[in-house]
Amino acid sequence: MGGLENFHFAPAFGVSVDPEFPGDGDWGCDVYGFGRDGLVEDDFHSAWGTPTIIEVIPSEGDRWVGKYAAGGLGIASGLYATPDPFLLCVVVDGLAYMTDVRRPGEGSLVVHNQVSQVMAVEGASLLLLVRAFDIVALGIGGVAWRTGRIAVDDLFVVSATDGVIECTLDNLGGSDTITLEAATGRQLGGTRLDSFWPPDALA
Repeated sequence: MGGLENFHFAPAFGVSVDPEFPGDGDWGCDVYGFGRDGLVEDDFHSAWGTPTIIEVIPSEGDRWVGKYAAGGLGIASGLYATPDPFLLCVVVDGLAYMTDVRRPGEGSLVVHNQVSQVMAVEGASLLLLVRAFDIVALGIGGVAWRTGRIAVDDLFVVSATDGVIECTLDNLGGSDTITLEAATGRQLGGTRLDSFWPPDALA
């Protein structure tokens, strides 16, 4: 995992991955272990793999160390700035945590899982967390919108600019393209999943 991906955002914190473990075991700051539900665990244990460990230095508040449990079902991993300068997105094996760097003791919000792609919308305050069949967008203050299921499989964002998100996807064995409104996630063009897929199967 590399360092923080800023995109065009302006985070109000510094962060490093895998800080050197102190020889005496004392980090000299508060240490938080976030379980797969985002809650802070007093007895932290990452049962499904190696956790992601980071050191955070906020512009407001004290330095802290965070341990994020592994065990997501996606392929993306990384640290991402968000449109909100105090919200950090940590993706571990597709499990996306959102943490207010000023208040880590309140826990992290798990905003998505099975994430395969993370992408910013050019010219807008939105960070996209893409799964094989839906998208969650983070904005100022947290989650801006969720699409619900819009693809059978293989959803991929090709471009996100000028207020429009262009996607490719697989709908029952056939390649297709759709467009979404960046501000809301509303589908603007392309085949709608609910036009051929039973509504009770979209959950």
